[in-house]
Amino acid sequence: MRTASRTILVIALAFLNGCNPANNPAMTGTWLFALTPTGSAFVALEATANLTQVGNQITGNVSLSGNPDSCGNEALISGTVKGNALTLQLTQSQSVIDFIGTANLAFTSASGTYTASAGSCLLNGGTGSWSAALE
Repeated sequence: MRTASRTILVIALAFLNGCNPANNPAMTGTWLFALTPTGSAFVALEATANLTQVGNQITGNVSLSGNPDSCGNEALISGTVKGNALTLQLTQSQSVIDFIGTANLAFTSASGTYTASAGSCLLNGGTGSWSAALE
């Protein structure tokens, strides 16, 4: 009986060790973002971000759509993840958007709020909500 119990314990520990999130970076992949300004029902900016997570650091390249200004449609994103809490920053030219939010436990979707710095390229200092889904 002791041998069977030990075998089950060893198998369970091996299984749990294989589920270590550090071995499978949660935010790595292609994410589709949608930003909706406060007081609006319409998405003002959409972005496709190719994210890479190393440890708790996130970086990536972003393609923008819905950006009416002539600043181009490419941006960079960086930030951190702690548990499922996210802090991200998207930069394009002189404009910056700061994101705060959370991912679901499976890391297949995320949402939160954003604040855009004043700048001619991205949302001109606005605030709102954002959502993202892993493609």
